[in-house]
Amino acid sequence: MSSETKVRSDVTEPRQLPDLSLLLDQIHTHLLEQTELGVLSITVIRRGEHLGDEHWEDYENLLGEISVFLDRFNAQRLRSSDILLEPILAGNTFVVLLGPPREDRALHAADLAAVRHRLMVGVYAHIRQALSRRTNERFGVYVGASLMRHDSTVAPDRIIYRALEQSLADALGQQKRESRRNAFHLMRLIESESVHTVYQPVVDMVDRRVIGFEALTRPPQKQFSSPELLFKAAHREGVLWPLERICRQRALENIPALKDDQLLFLNTEPESIFDPALRQDTFLRQLENVGLDPAHVVLEVTEHAAVEDFVTLRRALHEIRDMGFRLAMDDVGSGYAGLQAIAEMRPDFLKIDMTLVRGVHQDAFKRELIATIRRFADSTGIILVAEGVEQIAELESLAEVGVRCAQGYLFARPGSPPGQPDWDWLLRT
Repeated sequence: MSSETKVRSDVTEPRQLPDLSLLLDQIHTHLLEQTELGVLSITVIRRGEHLGDEHWEDYENLLGEISVFLDRFNAQRLRSSDILLEPILAGNTFVVLLGPPREDRALHAADLAAVRHRLMVGVYAHIRQALSRRTNERFGVYVGASLMRHDSTVAPDRIIYRALEQSLADALGQQKRESRRNAFHLMRLIESESVHTVYQPVVDMVDRRVIGFEALTRPPQKQFSSPELLFKAAHREGVLWPLERICRQRALENIPALKDDQLLFLNTEPESIFDPALRQDTFLRQLENVGLDPAHVVLEVTEHAAVEDFVTLRRALHEIRDMGFRLAMDDVGSGYAGLQAIAEMRPDFLKIDMTLVRGVHQDAFKRELIATIRRFADSTGIILVAEGVEQIAELESLAEVGVRCAQGYLFARPGSPPGQPDWDWLLRT
């Protein structure tokens, strides 16, 4: 996988936000004074499958960063006369209440839309900078808006919760429109087969040689901002097999010239192992046409959802191995690539997720964990590969714990044709 960097411009800690139910009286008081309030809701929704235990840390980090942003947003009033109440956390939703712009004018829909736009632009920019790309792709953040008006004939609690529901419905409407838009772009992409492939070298740091290239699918940027969003949409729409067939075809069409001892790493989802096309003569002929046989191909299993039926998967993997393909378990340490999956797959390669590699030279716990995985790999004959290596210090730390194979921006960025490591520069550095 191509690497990514988690950037933090500061170390501001999020404060504990009050729950909506504790502030009903306060909101009602402001509503009586102002007659009307704007309701802005920021809702966090897991994209794709349900939120598993392994992603709770990402979820909590995202909520924390939104809280940090809202503190700043709250401090930067639009006008000195604005009333911007403190953010309220209600489940997976933040609520911001906005007062009228001036005492002599009501709060118009245009006023609310302007603040909502500023809030959306600001929060998206903040979380993109503060959190990893993978976390941003894993969750959707949607901003809804509604007007809350005082009505003496209606119970205050009902007014407040009705306005909140309307704002949440607005946010969920954005999420539904995003899903429909992604489905439309996905179907057009499959019809036109408009994906391309880039390649990133996998290197042996001890022998200073390239042992193979990972083929990475790239969708049109205007349609999908990242490959992960593309494949999640394919999961959701039930077209993963057709998409992966196109990706394999593109990878073989533009494959770099491989030496006899070099391998091609092809990403595949666990459920695509069951695709009959992977075992049919058509795919084998495609390999033969570019001078490859199954022994030169590593099927790199990339899990975006937990495997539920290991018995069936074990049978399919046995067939794949009988054909001569090698197997790699991707994203080890990210959550889904757990011990049972490794035990069932018995992979030829284990690829350590970049989240473990990032900053390993500054984290003794990460180093010991990677060293433990390395010892297991050595004892079982598995080749260990560290993904996402970007810094010389990370490379040195990995070498110290015995990891000899790696990939990442430090060696070469993905490209077509692929880049080659500058071994002279690496040795001088």
